[in-house]
Amino acid sequence: MTVNVAGAAEPRLDRNVTVVAAGGERGVLVVRGPDRVTWLNGVVTCDAATVAPGRAAFGLLLNKQGKIQTDFWLLAGEDTLFLAVAPGTVESTRSELDRMLIMEDAELDDRSEALAPVLVVGPRAAELAAAAQARGGTAWGALALPGASAAVAVVERARLADWSAAIAALGARVVQGDAWHGLRLDFGLGEFGTDYGPSDNPHEAGLDRAAVSWSKGCYLGQEVVFMQDARGKLKRRLVLLSVHGGAPGVGSELRTPEGEVVGELTSVAPAPDGAVALGRVRAPHFEPGSRLVVSGFTAEVQSPESGVISAEP
Repeated sequence: MTVNVAGAAEPRLDRNVTVVAAGGERGVLVVRGPDRVTWLNGVVTCDAATVAPGRAAFGLLLNKQGKIQTDFWLLAGEDTLFLAVAPGTVESTRSELDRMLIMEDAELDDRSEALAPVLVVGPRAAELAAAAQARGGTAWGALALPGASAAVAVVERARLADWSAAIAALGARVVQGDAWHGLRLDFGLGEFGTDYGPSDNPHEAGLDRAAVSWSKGCYLGQEVVFMQDARGKLKRRLVLLSVHGGAPGVGSELRTPEGEVVGELTSVAPAPDGAVALGRVRAPHFEPGSRLVVSGFTAEVQSPESGVISAEP
């Protein structure tokens, strides 16, 4: 897996400022046809039936073993569904979804070259995304993030500059690089391929309540996910950590105070009193309030109320 670490070149962003983080590295798959919703709903973890213009969802595509193949933002147009899939997964996702299109009246296209996904995070996210829609937006929807208001949009790449200028004029701040990296960790936003990936199931990635519908019908990998939830025994989990006294590097080992290695950091960003980080931690040390040691600094596991959900800048 690749990993990220932010430098301290830019000041930390205020969580109360609405920011726009371009997700242009994500691919965009388009689903059309009368059966598009019912077919997709039987494949992915989120409830596609609840997605409509102005209302988006975050979901996962799993394999039969319940392992994450990609994550995505799901948006709706009037007669179209848009999946903004994790970077580097558009072709594999298209191939897997196409394989599962058998008798359904639906068709799947890759529109990654023409369309760019965008994430908006902050107290005015939905309001500003809706207002900017006329400047090249193809679809937008409010998105529920634990601890944060958010929205996602799909924008014509040829008009992305106009759309960005429009939403900035309305009061949003367009960010990237270290500035966004630090803020996404403040919100506990993980990235596919960095903080979790194909070796993880939704529970291990901390996404079992953020990207899985527990009220809809079956989907690919559903039985494995249900059994994991019913057993309640988890070997490891991605968690948000506050590090006190310094900023250790990505990949640094997490240890108990007694010296046992129980995990490692996947993403790190400096903070005023040390650092904020995401890390993969073995049971039972991923419980909120657990105190660990990393590179000589103390680290504390934060409450899952902070949220861990995917957002690729």
